[in-house]
Amino acid sequence: MNRSKVFILAFTALVLAVILGFSYVLHQIESFPFRCMTFTRYDLSRKEGEVTEFAVTQGLRFESKHSGYLLLNGQLVSGSETMIINRRIVLSQGEKIDYNTYRYAISNIAIAANDTTPDNFFNILLAEMTLGPSYLQLNVDKVDDHSYLISGPLAYLFTCHHY
Repeated sequence: MNRSKVFILAFTALVLAVILGFSYVLHQIESFPFRCMTFTRYDLSRKEGEVTEFAVTQGLRFESKHSGYLLLNGQLVSGSETMIINRRIVLSQGEKIDYNTYRYAISNIAIAANDTTPDNFFNILLAEMTLGPSYLQLNVDKVDDHSYLISGPLAYLFTCHHY
């Protein structure tokens, strides 16, 4: 191959890589506030025959890059008992740590008056979403115009609808 064909091929590959890169970046969160909501069922049973299942509506709201909250509203079934969960995890000191990953400090967990879930059960659910009780790290990947895939450090958590 002569030098001009190599140059044209390299230039074409570079332009294609740049276009694909911009396309991928544009599919990430672009503006705040960011709000999305979903319903998720978590079966966190530890032993055979002992049911521990959460059925919760999750509302993720980033007010800015620096603050937000996660609403958890639903019920917990543990054995034959059904309890209400209604908590707001208040997020602060947020930072974008890469192109689609956000880390927030958990500054408070507000418990509503009608919440009847003991903290030890709530902490099991919280452990599914975080690596520790002090911060929440989430990857936010845009799937289509209004759908996002939310994942934590360990696994995909839920898909949600942006509104």
